[in-house]
Amino acid sequence: MNSNAENLVRKFFNKFFWRQHPEAALRYLPVVSEIEKSGLMDPNILEIGSGSLGITPYFKRNVDGLDIDFSGPTSNFLNKIKGQADNLPFRKNSYDVVISVDVIEHLFRDVREKAIFEQLRIARKLAVIVVPIGKLSEEQDRQLYAHWNKIFKTKNQFLQEHIENGLPLVDEILVWIDKSLRKLDKRASVKSRPILNLAVRQLLMKTWISKNKYLYYLYMKGYLLLLPLLRLANFGNCYRRIFMIEFAS
Repeated sequence: MNSNAENLVRKFFNKFFWRQHPEAALRYLPVVSEIEKSGLMDPNILEIGSGSLGITPYFKRNVDGLDIDFSGPTSNFLNKIKGQADNLPFRKNSYDVVISVDVIEHLFRDVREKAIFEQLRIARKLAVIVVPIGKLSEEQDRQLYAHWNKIFKTKNQFLQEHIENGLPLVDEILVWIDKSLRKLDKRASVKSRPILNLAVRQLLMKTWISKNKYLYYLYMKGYLLLLPLLRLANFGNCYRRIFMIEFAS
């Protein structure tokens, strides 16, 4: 590809897919949909475990992001706040919307319930939790971790934490939500649905875990063009689940 063509491609993706990543998009776009469906006008939003970008490539508005590390690409839409998921430095009902996306599984098992309690404590209208779930997802992560080690001869921190900490079960999350709501004396409707078919995720991840630059480019750019189709892959055995907790007025 000559330099002019490369520049055109770069401009196209910067305009329509700024800082977007296909697997991350499939985590965040359902969250964006839930926020938009809530009907809240200009809500103040906190993302727990945002990292340096969080939801902002997919939801271009100001968001407070809480994390212990903000290294990586930056976003003008993210207001960075240092803190821990299981000890949030905010008063009760501080935010209209509080989200956490692929955070719970990185926490030690003995603090996961407290992290959910804290999220529900500070959420006034809506809390959204996205998390990899179940034994089938955990087994896929084990296989991908072994594949990563074989290809790169190094460890992948994120997959390693999934395996060492174990992925939660649906019933565990629901029990923690119920117990937290009771402790907080809050009333809410709780709904959940699956996200990202395991076979589709396997294809995405195997394309990503490669030294072949063309496969990597396909993953980072090509799959973004297929997002309208990939977003429909929420059938059968899925890797993640999204939990929506909508509080009574």
